[in-house]
Amino acid sequence: MRKIRIGRYLKLNTIRLLRLRKGAHQVAVGFAVGLVPSWYPLLGIGPLLSLGLNRLFKGALPAAIFAASLDSFIWPLTFFMNYHTGHFLVTLWKSASLPSHMPNVRIPDWPEDYMQPIHHAHRWRDAGIDFGVGAAVNSLIFGIIIYVVIKWVMLRYREHLLRMLRGKK
Repeated sequence: MRKIRIGRYLKLNTIRLLRLRKGAHQVAVGFAVGLVPSWYPLLGIGPLLSLGLNRLFKGALPAAIFAASLDSFIWPLTFFMNYHTGHFLVTLWKSASLPSHMPNVRIPDWPEDYMQPIHHAHRWRDAGIDFGVGAAVNSLIFGIIIYVVIKWVMLRYREHLLRMLRGKK
């Protein structure tokens, strides 16, 4: 099997997407649904989930596969955005009247080795909540944005992009 450069691979798959006989709606749904699992830490089952979601929403399979393959390049950005979006939203929703700790709970006198993780456990929990809220919100918002952008590009610039990518003959 020959090695293919990344630029050539992206160009080939972009041409394949633009040449699909399916409508702009199905290509946009496939691409948007293919990127949804990239917002969650699924440890290798993201592409399978992309294919399942694509079948559920009746999108274009090549678009979902192409979008799922982009996940390996964009996951650091998505994880960073998840945490910061979630942290922003959670701090907006927190009320000043709710205590951040339980004042009436008496913790027994344990050695310092046990007390330090207990005091820091709420920070890990908050980070998980921040990440989960950010992932849910980001996947919904960016899924809609990606759907609208891909559909618009497919309707308006499909022929022009195909001519430009194929080269002048």
